[in-house]
Parts: sequence; C-alpha cells; structure tokens
Amino acid sequence: MATTANLVRLYLKRRPQMLSVVNNGLCNYSALARRLQKEIFPNRKDEFTAIKAALLRLSREEIAGAGRDWEKGVEKILKSSSVEVRTHVAVASSKGGTGVPVIAMSNSKSGVMSVVDASYSKQLKKKGIKVIDGLTLVILCSPMELQDTPGCVSAILDAIAAEGINVLEFISCHTDTLMVVKNSDAVRIYEILNKLTGKEN
Repeated sequence: MATTANLVRLYLKRRPQMLSVVNNGLCNYSALARRLQKEIFPNRKDEFTAIKAALLRLSREEIAGAGRDWEKGVEKILKSSSVEVRTHVAVASSKGGTGVPVIAMSNSKSGVMSVVDASYSKQLKKKGIKVIDGLTLVILCSPMELQDTPGCVSAILDAIAAEGINVLEFISCHTDTLMVVKNSDAVRIYEILNKLTGKEN
C-alpha cells in the first residue's frame, strides 16, 4: 500500500508547475496540505500532518533537484524558440477533407480540423462545413530538444491560461507548436510568448 508521502510525491510529479512552487519554497505548506488532503484523501481528515511533512521533505530531497532540472530544460528550449504569427485564418471542422489548401490539420475519431486561410470561409460554408472565422494562428518554432524535454507544453499553456486566453485549437507537430486563438487575443499571446522566449522589447 502506498504511503502518504509517496502519494503526495506522485501527485506533484504529475503537476510540474505545482512541484516547481514546492521546490522553490514559494508556497504556504499548510494551505497546500489542506488542498492536497481534499484532492488525494477526500474522505480522510487525519492526513494533514503527514501531507505537510511530505511537502517539507520533498522541498529538500532529490525531487527538488529534478524540479529545478525540469525548469532549466524548459527555459533553455523556450529561449531557443521563435514566434511566428499568421493572421486572417479560419478553422474548418469536417468529416473529411475540405477541398481547399490547408495550413495545418489534425485528425481524430470525431473528424478533421483544418486551419485554412479565411478567404476560403464562404466556399466552405456553402459546402455545409462548420467554419470559425476571426482567428489568428500563432506558431512557436523550437529546437529538436523540445521532443525530449518534459514540461514545455505545460509551461506554454499555463502562461497563456494565466492571462485568461483560451486556445481554440492546439497542434504539436515535430518541433512546432501551433495555437489558434481569437483575433482579439493575438497581441496578448504574442507578448506572452515573446516574454517566454526572452525576445520581448
């Protein structure tokens, strides 16, 4: 049977951003212990002390070093990345192909999502294809090391979500991370990504 300390360790390993906060001593351990008690042991009220002790141990043990390594790896990847923006795009949702040139595409059981130039919107709507207009495609181009570095996508999406921006479509292709957002969010997401990549003015 897993101990309280092991369950806390596993919980935090699945949440690298939270682990980073613990590793760097930036949290209120009592408050976090209360939260983890509700999430890990919802029916047990006697685990608070053990959870808090586990958090304090984790902040000093090897896992703390692993957390710092994770942060350094992500920072290195992001600093080596560049941001590209393509405006005037639309997203088409269909059961098959669109019959028009596609910028990016993803397939799933529910159908095909295609990012296309917005000039094709009317044509696609006439075919009965669901189209969302008024969008911007933001591409984060990263080095090859992205594929072997855990936490990059989490860091990117957490930074974007923290600003209240919803990513409508997300595609990870090799070393490119593609995100489709509303035009109204384009400037803010560009600023966020430039800050992450160290290229803000």
